Amino acid sequence: MRGKTGDSKMLSKLFFRLLPIQVLLVAMGAINSIIDGAVAGRFISAETVGVIGLFYPMVQVISAVNSVLLGGTTVLCGRYMGRGEMQKTRGVFSLNLTVSLLIGTLLSAVCFLFPGQVADALGTDAQLRLPLIDYIAGFAVGIVPQLLAGQFASFLQMERQDRLGYIGIGAMMVINVVLDVLFVAVFGMDVRGLALATALANWAYFLILISYYFGKKAQLRYSFASICWRELFDMVRIGLPGALLVFCLAVRSLVINRILLQVAGQDGLSAMSAFNMVCCLFIALCLGAGAVVRMLTSIFMGEEDRDSMKSLIRIALTQCLALSAAVGVLVLLLSSVMTSIFFTDPASNVYILTRQIFVIYGFCVPLVLLCSVPSNYLQAMGHSVFVNIQSVFDGLLGMLIPAVILAPVMGAMGVWLANPIGIVLTILLVPAYAFVFWKRMPRSLDEWMFLRPDFGASDEDRLELTITGMDDVTQTAMRVQEFCKAHGTAARTAYLAALSLEEMAGNVVRHGFAADKKAHSVSCRVVYTKKGILLRMKDDCIPFNPQEWMDMVKPDDPTKNIGIRMVYRLAQDVSYQNLLGLNVLTIVLSDQGGT
Repeated sequence: MRGKTGDSKMLSKLFFRLLPIQVLLVAMGAINSIIDGAVAGRFISAETVGVIGLFYPMVQVISAVNSVLLGGTTVLCGRYMGRGEMQKTRGVFSLNLTVSLLIGTLLSAVCFLFPGQVADALGTDAQLRLPLIDYIAGFAVGIVPQLLAGQFASFLQMERQDRLGYIGIGAMMVINVVLDVLFVAVFGMDVRGLALATALANWAYFLILISYYFGKKAQLRYSFASICWRELFDMVRIGLPGALLVFCLAVRSLVINRILLQVAGQDGLSAMSAFNMVCCLFIALCLGAGAVVRMLTSIFMGEEDRDSMKSLIRIALTQCLALSAAVGVLVLLLSSVMTSIFFTDPASNVYILTRQIFVIYGFCVPLVLLCSVPSNYLQAMGHSVFVNIQSVFDGLLGMLIPAVILAPVMGAMGVWLANPIGIVLTILLVPAYAFVFWKRMPRSLDEWMFLRPDFGASDEDRLELTITGMDDVTQTAMRVQEFCKAHGTAARTAYLAALSLEEMAGNVVRHGFAADKKAHSVSCRVVYTKKGILLRMKDDCIPFNPQEWMDMVKPDDPTKNIGIRMVYRLAQDVSYQNLLGLNVLTIVLSDQGGT
């Protein structure tokens, strides 16, 4: 029997199971851009890479919409799932898809019907206007599936369907490469072919993901009648910081593009365009880790589980930080290789400028993690005002102000250096906010994590234990009974709490642990309240709903599943849900010991 160590291991396994798909969701945009940029630079012209760069702010607008919907939905669904309110979770799911479809249709119509006006708004010049119009019109075909697929990818993680997500991402990349080469190199469709290939790849990705929701296994079902329209405001309010960041990045890109055209010409613009295409690939780990932190923090907020929140942040700022530093080193080592993807002449000015920005950004990668994790954590915690301020600074002012100062003196290098300067300044906003929030510097980890003393159960009123085998079950039950007696509960309540935990945890060890050859554990949480005792058990075994198992047994056969039946009869409430691949069973016992 172990305490927090075992629970932390389960959380670490969950974190790194969720992380890869989040990394790929961030990276796939960069991968598609790299594919388009490489084909453009090799089969059309170097200037065409600049066309894709000019369209980049529009891509960021689409990403902003995706961010606000996904950010708000993830937090709301996480809170409701943490409380066991699945009906509200389904209502938010239906709301998200409806709003995504409406906004995606609107953006697609604007780009398809008014590409010239969009091109002018993006700041094109006369030489690049016509190819940019072609690119916009082709890209419009895939905006709706791009938005919807971004939402479905996150929902599939809640359903533990990561494999389908990997298949979809792989298929999308392969289709994009094949169609890029076919449309551009074979059919000579130039930039319109590049955009159309990306659009069709987005459709393929979307259709693969949505296929799961036509089956019977999906827990979340779309229903127009069940849409929680009243949650729309909270969805937007909670998700706004992420969207605000992306909108600010779009504005920043417009201004930076103009600065580069003035101080470095089209070579500077093309270098920045190549960097923007690859940038998300560099920091996919950092942004993916932030997304996982936001998702899990939302659930732990619903459960009021401060210990898991602390473990989560430790994992993100130790193991993930080390991984991000390794990615930064890799960027430094491969800077020349990545530059040659877009520009083949090492002696050219555009090659030199591009390699410079890659080298400088290699040092920035771990710093991005130190921005992403606190920002997503605070977003899930509900610190919307600060996260909005931080988003504006990070996305716009942090880099723009140094760039305006340094670019006239240092040229393109001034713009490149403005990036790490802005990131460092953004990191420093968090301790400044902590000082304002507490009206002094934080004195403990809880205060650095903005956890008030009244959040969740106190250390004295909760017991955290981990079961790794049958030998632990009886000992854990005894500890639970002693815990309950120490808090003055009725002897019957203490006995029933121990009995319920011993029966249900023993059932998991006997059947769940033996279902495969993996190492498993049961995380047990006991909370004392004025009304009684709350038992919560989590395990990472195969999905098992005790209610469904009990319902399958004939009620007139008293010998079947007698232990499960007893718990359901004696407890005030028993609820089960499969939460991000974990079985979560919650048992509530009144202080009178049930009936």
